[in-house]
Amino acid sequence: MKVGLALGGGAVRGLAHIGVLKVLKKHQIPVDFIAGTSMGGAIGGLVAAGIDVEEIEEFILNIPPYRFLDIGIRKRGIFAGNKIYAILIEFLEQKGLGDIRIEELKIPFRAVSVDLIKGNVFVFEEGSLVLAIRATTSIPGIFSPVHYQDKVLVDGGVLNNLPADLLRMAGMDVVIAVDVEREHEEQEPCSLFEVVYRSLMIMMTRQRRANLKYADVVFRPEVGHILAFDTSRIRECIEAGEREAQHKIHEVLTLLK
Repeated sequence: MKVGLALGGGAVRGLAHIGVLKVLKKHQIPVDFIAGTSMGGAIGGLVAAGIDVEEIEEFILNIPPYRFLDIGIRKRGIFAGNKIYAILIEFLEQKGLGDIRIEELKIPFRAVSVDLIKGNVFVFEEGSLVLAIRATTSIPGIFSPVHYQDKVLVDGGVLNNLPADLLRMAGMDVVIAVDVEREHEEQEPCSLFEVVYRSLMIMMTRQRRANLKYADVVFRPEVGHILAFDTSRIRECIEAGEREAQHKIHEVLTLLK
């Protein structure tokens, strides 16, 4: 029985995916295909490349807080690049995987982005993993888009923030989706980042709901109280993912019997 894992976007909240992956590993649940958007695409790409999830967790938790500060040059976005994603890509390069292509990954992988020229979803099925991660995490209006071939690519969350549909189309028997977004926030946005990001999340709510029908099990880590760009609460996000997955792991195990 083939298991697919859909990892949704959610900025810092998306680090809850690490906790979910730890629980799946603990219970020896194989993941045969990963599809991710935004932070889900970044974490999913690292795992698909064969990097152990505990190693990813250790790396993330040991990053000095000052390194998350974004000092990019303004260019078609408030900033040229998102530091947390740049750090993840740097980690990939440190592992000697900076040039790895998607078709070479240990686990089949798809990263979702959106082409601003044609106005449609573009899914990375091949080519540079680093480029795919950069594209899927380029939140429009905040971070600069990525130019690829004849496309101008931004965060896939604009049109598909939880790509469970891709896994069903790929023939997965069991689809697990990890949804780290909320329709109703618990805090008022406290920065321009949060205002722009939250506006995007509201616009994409209908598509996210529609994609949930493709999932057999949905994990919803309790991260609604954490602001999307609050890098001081990374450990909380990971622990929330771990708690939620442990709470619902029986649903997955039942399907795999």
